[in-house]
Amino acid sequence: MRLALSLGLLGVIALLPACSPAPSPAATATPAAAEPAPTEIAWRHGDVDDAFAEAGDSGKPVLLYWGAVWCPPCNQLKATLFKDPAFIALTRQYVPVYLDGDEEGAQAWGERFGVRGYPTLIVLDPQRNELTRLAGGNDSEALTRALTLTASRRTAVSEVLQHALSTPKEVSAEDWRVLGDYGWEVDANRLAGERDAASLLQQLATSAPEPALQRRFALLALGAGKPDATPTPTQRDTTRTLLDAVLSAPAEVRANRDLLGYQGPALVSLASATPEQAQQLGTQLLTALDAADRALGDKADARLATVITELALQRQQHPDEEIPAALKEKAQRRVAAADAAATTPHERQATISTAVYVLRQIKEDDAAEKLLLAELDRSQSPYYYMPELADLAEARGDKASALSWLHKAYQGAQGPATRVQWGVLYVEGLVRLSPDDAPAIEQATGEVIADLAAQPAGYHQRTRQRFERLGTTLQAWSRTHHGAESLTRLQARMTATCTKAASSAEGTAGCERWLKS
Repeated sequence: MRLALSLGLLGVIALLPACSPAPSPAATATPAAAEPAPTEIAWRHGDVDDAFAEAGDSGKPVLLYWGAVWCPPCNQLKATLFKDPAFIALTRQYVPVYLDGDEEGAQAWGERFGVRGYPTLIVLDPQRNELTRLAGGNDSEALTRALTLTASRRTAVSEVLQHALSTPKEVSAEDWRVLGDYGWEVDANRLAGERDAASLLQQLATSAPEPALQRRFALLALGAGKPDATPTPTQRDTTRTLLDAVLSAPAEVRANRDLLGYQGPALVSLASATPEQAQQLGTQLLTALDAADRALGDKADARLATVITELALQRQQHPDEEIPAALKEKAQRRVAAADAAATTPHERQATISTAVYVLRQIKEDDAAEKLLLAELDRSQSPYYYMPELADLAEARGDKASALSWLHKAYQGAQGPATRVQWGVLYVEGLVRLSPDDAPAIEQATGEVIADLAAQPAGYHQRTRQRFERLGTTLQAWSRTHHGAESLTRLQARMTATCTKAASSAEGTAGCERWLKS
C-alpha cells in the first residue's frame, strides 16, 4: 500500500499550479545520476504472503521460484540465468520470491501450489491465480521469452486452456504461446485435473494454429503417455513423421531441446520398425542435438547432456554389446571438459552429478568415485554426493562403507526437509543392507521422526511423500523380519509428533495413519 500511496502523491504534486516563480537557470538543480542497474535479483526469501501483499499494491505479478541449495538444475539457473543482467532487469516487472524447500513452511507452500520438483517457476497474479508455470531446467532463452510474455498478462492459464479446448479458433496467438511454453513436465496434473494429460495434449496438438506448436504438443503428448509395448504401424509412422519434421527444423530442436534429449531414445524406438531405421533416426537425432548445442554456444554441460543421449541410444540398440571404445573416449573427454569448465560453486553443483552419471554409464566407477571424493572438500553441499558414494560402495559389495556414507550424508544434511529426505535414504539403506539389525533400523527411523518434530507444520509435500515411502518400506521389512513391535513403537512416536507437524486436520489424520495397515 505504501508504494501506491507514494505514486498517488507524486501525481497530485505534478498537477499543482506553479505558485512560486520559476527558478533561474543558475538555481536549477543538476539532474540526478541515473540509478545503476541492479546486479542481482531482488528476491524475497520465503515471505510469500508479504509478496502477495506487495503484488496487490503494485499490480505486479508474483514470480515464485521453488528450489533447493543442493539441486543441480537449480544451481545451473543460479550460475547462468539468474546472473544475466537482462533477466535481472526483467524480474523488476515482478515481485520475485525465492522459496527454498528447506525454509519454514516451504513444503506447505509447495503443496498448496502443486509444485512437483525442483526447480519450478510459477507466475501468479495478485489474487493468486496461476498465470503460468515453467520447468526451471529449460534453457535460459526459453525461460526469458516465456517470462517476458507473461509479465503483462492477467489471464489465468486454466482459463486459457479451457478456451483452447472448447473454442480453439478464438484463442489468440499469445495465449497459444503461453500454453506451448507451459511446464507440462512439472504440472503434476495441475491443469489436466482428472483428464488424461496425454489425451489433452494431443487435443491441443490437433487444434493449435501453427505447425511448430502442433508438433510441440504432439511431442509432449508422447512424453506424457505410457508407450505401447507394440505400437501399431500407424503409430510408428506418425511418430516417425513427427520426429522427421522436428529434427529438420533447428528452431524446433532448440525449443524442445530437453525433451528430445531425455526422451529422444524412447521416441526413436517408438518410431522404428527395424534396427536399421532406429540407427538412422538415432543418428539424425544426435546430429540435430549437436547443431542445437553449437547454436546455443557449444557449452560443456550441454555437450555432456548430448553424450548421455548417445549412450542411451547405444544401450537401446545394442543391449548386449560393450560401449564402443570411440564412444567411451568421447564420454571421458566431455566429462573432463565439463569438469574443467565448472569453476564456481554453482557451476560445479550443476555439473558434477551429471559427470558422475556419464562415468558410471561407461562403467568407469573408479573414476566416478575419484571425482566425487575430490568434490567433497569443494562443495557447499557435500552431503549431496554421499548417497552416490554409498551406491558405488554397495555396487562393489562393500556394505559397511555404503552404510557409513549414507549415515554421513544424513548427519551432514542441512535443512529440515533435506534432513528427512536423506534420513529416509539412510533407513532404506539399513533395511536393504542390514535387515536383521532391528535396533539400528528403529533408532534411525526414530531420529527421522525427531527431525520432523523439530519443524512446525512440516508434514507436507516432499516430506510427506518421503515418509509415505518409508512407511511402505518398513511394513515390507516387518513382514519378513518380525518387526511388528518396532513398528508399533515408531507409530506411537509418530502420532505424538503429528499434531505439531501437520498444519491441518486432514494433514494430521494422514500423518497419524503412518505405518498403520
